[in-house]
Amino acid sequence: MSQPVELDGFERAILVALQKNARLSVQEIADSIGLSASPTWRRIKAMQDAGLVLDYVARLDAAKLGFGQTVFANVTLIKHQREAMRDFERAILERPEVLQCFSMTGSADYIIRAVVRDAAHYERFLQEAVFTNPAIQHISSHFALREIKNVTALPL
Repeated sequence: MSQPVELDGFERAILVALQKNARLSVQEIADSIGLSASPTWRRIKAMQDAGLVLDYVARLDAAKLGFGQTVFANVTLIKHQREAMRDFERAILERPEVLQCFSMTGSADYIIRAVVRDAAHYERFLQEAVFTNPAIQHISSHFALREIKNVTALPL
């Protein structure tokens, strides 16, 4: 695990502003944090170069785009061999329905968050990506009833 980066007040304020709205111009960020544009730009560039800022993305409304179901799936592998794990991870990386996948401790080896249009779409995902994968011993799926909180901003 890498060591946390020490941020000064301006850097922290820049990251908070970017997390709220990544479309802000450098000048708008500079004005909001009380710094001029040039040093603000240099700090943003340095944080990007240091890998603190991973991406700039647009958050979309999944339900309005036809992905009305969020499914969380706990996956247990048959064997904990490197090749089986790599095969499973490679297969998951190829599936557009899977938005997140984490290697876990506890009763499951992985947890997946997927978005699907409906139960039939999820069944196709299971048939194509899970039931055909010899590394998977067990999958336990949980359909989300409603979203209570979904943020991407870190608590800086």
